[in-house]
Amino acid sequence: MKALDFNNFVAQLDVLSEVQREALMAALKGKGSANKMIALIETQFAGHPCCGHCKSEHIKLWGHASGLRRYRCRDCKRTFNALTGTPLAQLHRRDAWLDYARAFVDCTSLRKAARRAQVCLDTSFRWRHRFLMAARDKRPSEVTGIVEADETLFLKSQKGARKVVGRKPRKRGGKAPKAGTSLKAYDIVLIVRDRHKATADYILPDFKGLTFEHHLDPIVNRDSVLVSDGRSCYKTFAHDRAMSHVAVIARRGERVKGGLHIQNVNGYITRLKDWLRSFKGVASKYLASYLGWRRMIERCGDRLTPRHLIAEALGAVAA
Repeated sequence: MKALDFNNFVAQLDVLSEVQREALMAALKGKGSANKMIALIETQFAGHPCCGHCKSEHIKLWGHASGLRRYRCRDCKRTFNALTGTPLAQLHRRDAWLDYARAFVDCTSLRKAARRAQVCLDTSFRWRHRFLMAARDKRPSEVTGIVEADETLFLKSQKGARKVVGRKPRKRGGKAPKAGTSLKAYDIVLIVRDRHKATADYILPDFKGLTFEHHLDPIVNRDSVLVSDGRSCYKTFAHDRAMSHVAVIARRGERVKGGLHIQNVNGYITRLKDWLRSFKGVASKYLASYLGWRRMIERCGDRLTPRHLIAEALGAVAA
């Protein structure tokens, strides 16, 4: 840090709150994986300190426990720490979180991540889905400009189940019992993406127009141009909201219409499927978590470091 920047930093110390001062001291004293993790947690909490139960900002220090500072809310009178109310609450082995987050950034398998962090396979599985809990539900509040929408299919999977229900077991991967888009054989995923790379996805129960409308209506800006394939539900949605709509009939070979296309969203779908293939199958009940993971990778790019991933898991990074 340059001398001028350091002097400016020191000049701002007087305006720090008591919670922020304590977090800064913890960060400066932190040595070792466990202390680094505690310092990171406390620093993230100090950015916006509030009650983990009622979200009130009227809090005060209330001692220590398990290496973390505890606080007491002046409104609900309950005590808490920086992890209360986050997906990482009550997880043990904080000294291994950074090593596990490094494996997460590298998109390794559960077994390889367990070996890196020196935890058992069950713990690795539980941590993966806790770390992904915030990313799973984190979508942009709005997509604007030229908005592309398309749906894609994933073969339903019961990977990891002790007993397969409703069909005979199949070899890894496998194929649908018959050609077509049977709802019993596939999970339907709607992908919505604008040219600013803001991306949202939704797992649909069926191909009905009302299902598409339910997910498109809250997120697509009314002044946008909706670009889709020839499915009639997109046209109906745009017409009902007096939006501009262009249908690119890809299945008939027409991929560009008036300079507009759906290659942006289709490119994302291709990257998503190529990335999921490295995990050798994803169980349908966990598909939403992996979709959120991929959105996080696309959203963060090179900024996705172990520390940034921990901050995302704590819900400390804005959408």
